[in-house]
Amino acid sequence: MRNYSMKTSRKACKFLIPILLLYSIAAGCSGTTQTSAQVTLVKIPLGHANKAPKNKPVRTPAHTNYLPKTLGNLSLFNVIQHQKATRIIDKMHGKTLDDCKNYIAHYGNDPSKNILYVSVYENAETAKTNLKRMAMKMANGSSVFSPLTHTKMGDTVYFETEGMGLKHYFYRTDNILIWWQVEPDCAETTYNDLLKFDFKGLNNRVTP
Repeated sequence: MRNYSMKTSRKACKFLIPILLLYSIAAGCSGTTQTSAQVTLVKIPLGHANKAPKNKPVRTPAHTNYLPKTLGNLSLFNVIQHQKATRIIDKMHGKTLDDCKNYIAHYGNDPSKNILYVSVYENAETAKTNLKRMAMKMANGSSVFSPLTHTKMGDTVYFETEGMGLKHYFYRTDNILIWWQVEPDCAETTYNDLLKFDFKGLNNRVTP
């Protein structure tokens, strides 16, 4: 009888875990998005590197003010944008995504695995739909990514996964989707800096 109870409990847990995750995704994707000033920083339980990575001194053009100049000890050194960035992102997904303005920013030394992907949609509803679709698809993990974990702050859900030896974080701020992939030893400081940055300036840019 005891073994039967334990098996029943385990089955119930396996059934409840995905339901709870999907509930959090739906709640976080549908609520009012918190602004960067309202976000409480997430402390990710990761260790710091003993030595900060040395970055090459690179001058970034003035038009990069709409993206973080630094994240932790990593400096911005290259930005790919608009149609070129869209082609890269579409290729990564293996399909053409919804119409939006895309930016791909590289941080650290060249070449770098620390990459920020930003997609700006026409409205928050489209961004919310895409975030929900992405989270649902990745909830149980894949051949590349581990199952999603998440942190909920207010009505906003911040998702986290691991893959290809990197940490990956993604979330929505109004009509903007943000994905940050970073080497594990730089994850904590860079992610906390990312949450402080206000991306709303991207909405004021005129596509050349």
